[in-house]
Amino acid sequence: MVDDDKLQQLKERIDTAEISNSPPSNQKKENGAGFGFKISTEIIAALVVGVGIGLIVDKYLGTKPFGLIIFFIFGAIAGFLNVYRVMRRIEKQ
Repeated sequence: MVDDDKLQQLKERIDTAEISNSPPSNQKKENGAGFGFKISTEIIAALVVGVGIGLIVDKYLGTKPFGLIIFFIFGAIAGFLNVYRVMRRIEKQ
């Protein structure tokens, strides 16, 4: 009888230790600064790529401002679509 009580107490202590030492869940909340940095990086990267492509198109085709304008608009659209995708992914979590 005494051994059974000691075994039960030991089992409870082991269970408590396992619960307290378990790693935190994978779903961590992002802080505001990290989220803002991610969103701004998505938009800026898309705009930089769009402007870069526009400048290259203008240089090789000789269409001075039109390639830059068109690819700037495409870059902006791509940036906002990336932000939309990130927001949907975060919303699902």
